[in-house]
Amino acid sequence: MKTTVKNVFLIFLTCFSFSAFSQTVSDSDSVSAVTKPIKKTNEFFGVLKLKLETSTEAGVIRYNVRNSRLGVRGDIGDYLNYQAQVELSNEGKFDPLDLYATIRPAKNFSLTLGQQYVPFENVFIVSTAELMFANRAFLAKYFTPGSRDIGAVTKYRMYFDSFPLEWQFGVMNGGKINDPQWTDNPSFAFRIVAGSYEGFRSSVKVYKYNSEQLELLFWGVDCRYKNSRIRAEAELMNRHSYTTGLDLFGGYLQGSYKIDLPQKGMFKYIAPAARLDAMGYDGWNFDVKRITAGLQFGFTAIPYESLFRIDYEQYFVRKGLHFPDFDNRDMHVADNKLTVELVVKF
Repeated sequence: MKTTVKNVFLIFLTCFSFSAFSQTVSDSDSVSAVTKPIKKTNEFFGVLKLKLETSTEAGVIRYNVRNSRLGVRGDIGDYLNYQAQVELSNEGKFDPLDLYATIRPAKNFSLTLGQQYVPFENVFIVSTAELMFANRAFLAKYFTPGSRDIGAVTKYRMYFDSFPLEWQFGVMNGGKINDPQWTDNPSFAFRIVAGSYEGFRSSVKVYKYNSEQLELLFWGVDCRYKNSRIRAEAELMNRHSYTTGLDLFGGYLQGSYKIDLPQKGMFKYIAPAARLDAMGYDGWNFDVKRITAGLQFGFTAIPYESLFRIDYEQYFVRKGLHFPDFDNRDMHVADNKLTVELVVKF
């Protein structure tokens, strides 16, 4: 019965999308598409993250090409756009990341098919190009099986006066990226986002992850404010495992403030930043806490936001605790660290 309901929903979703498309594209539109050149825009982009890490406890260092990503995105006509992005430094492997296309059959409505971010993740803490610090927050690194999956995501935006409210829903394979697989129990994600990427933004979200090995249920709430100088973000997330019966709970609070510099040198601004994040299996009595302090130096290159940053991380782990989520990570994962990083965006 459960599978039947899911299949009916998928059929309804597909029919709704193509119905909206047929209502939006008229006969005259079809003729004009043949007689007029199709408008195309294409943009090549990329990001490099190069860093030096120092464990202040063990007295060891490591140089690391953390990311080297290349991509292309663009619009094809008025109703279709796409994005393709690959990672070149994933342990020597060529790793496709974003591989999707979006159709916009009606105003404020879109349907995206392909490999993409699950509509539960916040891009500003999982995207290489958006991070406030060299290392990701605990919520981005340890909670979900992966930030991307293969599937379909619909988005519908409505406005109250000029304030936007967006409904997002996704149906995903439930496997790892670059691994299309058959399933009779797909993963689902649902999110309501109030506000825009600039200014105030808040969301509530639920994610049911299903795979052959794991069955997980996530919920989360977050809020964010961003303008030309201030960036402040906070989030809480809970992960329930049906396999182990355990709940991993965590959150973060982070912010930065840009201070303009005279436009004569290498840098156009300096931005102090600070973060407190924590996680654990005992509710608000967190097992692991971390304080991160950083300085960002933004290069004068415009319009790109390439930067040089210095971060220091101080960990606080319960004495004698063996935290299972640190397993299979490098041996210095919970060491206090000083990190110097160069981020090049183009």
